[in-house]
Amino acid sequence: MIPYSMWSGGLLLTAFALNVQAQPWEFGEPIEITPTSGEGIFHHLESAGRRNIAVSGLTVAVAWEDNRDGTPRIYLAHKDPNAKGFSAEVKISGNGEAYEPTLVALEHNRFVLAWEEDGRIHVRLVTSTGLGPVVILEDNMAMQASLATHDQQLLLVYSRQEGRYGRIWLQRLAVDDLTLRPGQRCPVDAETVKEDQLYPTAVSLGKGVIVAWEDRRAGHTIIMAAQTTDAEPCRFTAPQRISERPPGPSMPYGKGHGVARVALASYGTNRALAAWADKRDFREGYDIYAAEYQAGKQGLFGPNGKVQDTFGGFAQQWHTTVAGHPSGKLVVAWDDNRDGNADIMLSWRGADGWSDDLAVPGATGGGEQNHPAIQLDKEGNLHIAWLERATIGGPTRLRYMFGKAVQ
Repeated sequence: MIPYSMWSGGLLLTAFALNVQAQPWEFGEPIEITPTSGEGIFHHLESAGRRNIAVSGLTVAVAWEDNRDGTPRIYLAHKDPNAKGFSAEVKISGNGEAYEPTLVALEHNRFVLAWEEDGRIHVRLVTSTGLGPVVILEDNMAMQASLATHDQQLLLVYSRQEGRYGRIWLQRLAVDDLTLRPGQRCPVDAETVKEDQLYPTAVSLGKGVIVAWEDRRAGHTIIMAAQTTDAEPCRFTAPQRISERPPGPSMPYGKGHGVARVALASYGTNRALAAWADKRDFREGYDIYAAEYQAGKQGLFGPNGKVQDTFGGFAQQWHTTVAGHPSGKLVVAWDDNRDGNADIMLSWRGADGWSDDLAVPGATGGGEQNHPAIQLDKEGNLHIAWLERATIGGPTRLRYMFGKAVQ
């Protein structure tokens, strides 16, 4: 008689093999993004909407913050398709303390970064030949920037402190060679804010723009969104709640459950997905939930659904990131501790819904692998950046891996 443990392991190995065969990408070996690491040096892949990686043409770029000289500053490194590794990093920020860079790609191997420095939002264009001038927005007490593109313009959303509360603003910018010129600017919510609006992100969709963010108006954190059209680019719909209240009696978590850090991606034709960490099952910590944009229907987004599989139900999920493709390909990544340590997990949308979760080869194992950022290029290849620690709580390293599209 075959021992149960061997039989069970065989089933798991078989299931894993089937999953690997069915996955849309074939992953290479992980490589370092920067050689700068060591005791007391900490890297951060943090931005509203988790946009720290972008692809222009065949060039991939990663933006991060680290404290190598004792002060948090913003850096960028890029990798050309035929290069074995990343270029030497370039310091993007100035002399002040700088945080939470966000990154977006333009055509012709150009990238735009935005970040918070000394309480104001800074923006800068980067090309293969140099750095453009830094544009500093007028708003003081501004933070949590996120970038997107729409109709050959840049969209910059951020939270600005107004009195006691943060309020979400949209700033449009035009690109002229290496120069960025601020254009229309408006609050996303026309009403006077009475609670915090934080961590916004934006996506271009059809002939309009969607902005989503964390909102505290319900007495606890919820995810909300609003939409504008090209006909009235600074007039948004009234904010609508995306994250749903769980059905049934009130649960023992005060006014409501917590949610965190919404990410947005467009895919297919006039489609978009919002995903976030959600604590409605308070007994197991945060799970990954998502909702799909529903064009022409009442409410910007449809019903909520859980992304991770049943094996992830007993673990905590964090740091949601989303990438989409015009072909309809859609993938969500996060980190969770189901195997006893933080690993990078993926799930992709198929004809029958979300796939079983894939522990990304090369981004799992001892220590910690967390804070992923992902992007799909024009060919549907998957680019992943993340933080790695050899020991829990130890110094960080920045890692990158390429997934070649096989489906």
